[in-house]
Amino acid sequence: MFRITSFLRRDVSLSRSEFVERWRNDLSAAMMANPQFVRSVRSYVLNKPFETVPEEFLWIACDDYDGVIELWFDTLPAAVATANALAADSAVQSAMQGLIDTVGSVTWIGHVVDGFDKPGIAVKRIVAGQPRADIPLETAQDYWVHDHYDFFSRFEDFMAYMLRYRAVYGIQTPGLQITSHRFMGMCADVGFASLQHLSDAYREPKHAAVMMTDIEKFGAKTGAITFTAGAVEVAYGKAMG
Repeated sequence: MFRITSFLRRDVSLSRSEFVERWRNDLSAAMMANPQFVRSVRSYVLNKPFETVPEEFLWIACDDYDGVIELWFDTLPAAVATANALAADSAVQSAMQGLIDTVGSVTWIGHVVDGFDKPGIAVKRIVAGQPRADIPLETAQDYWVHDHYDFFSRFEDFMAYMLRYRAVYGIQTPGLQITSHRFMGMCADVGFASLQHLSDAYREPKHAAVMMTDIEKFGAKTGAITFTAGAVEVAYGKAMG
């Protein structure tokens, strides 16, 4: 399947709780009333923030964004057409006014490759990045989807914490006409039972000692973005998130 992923930054006038309330009510209602949305969206997922990320977990959870939208589709044309329809919808745009910092937000489309999914997920980390500039995009993505997955899967103590892994490789879509469009080549959804388990996983010494040696084979050293959800709400359609 194909997925629009949108990292959201709230308007500076709002508290985080005010932002979440208006997002899940006013904006979501306007989006779900759009005919193209109704025809094409298979799942609409709200990844909601922690009100405050405890300081000891900021190093891995980050706190730069206020939410992540997922819109799931059967086809790439449906994803592009729906995004453009929402961008042209006056009711949607009115709901976004004073709610979302569109310049500070990041939106792109990718193709989903599921790894595994286990019960007990309470924390969902979504991290997106770019490929190395000196290798073709598709070469980097292919290595990341297959070889990097094989690499980190060998570390049993690291994997013991992980309850979900899902890869979403970015697709360049020049027809996407939205203010927040910024292509991201690779995105991973990773699930954990708690923030403590997330932190413990990435501090697991055997994996931590060599993790970057593999990431450097395909990934850029800068430009990554991260959001960690404290709650996930499926507002429409199937439970995909």
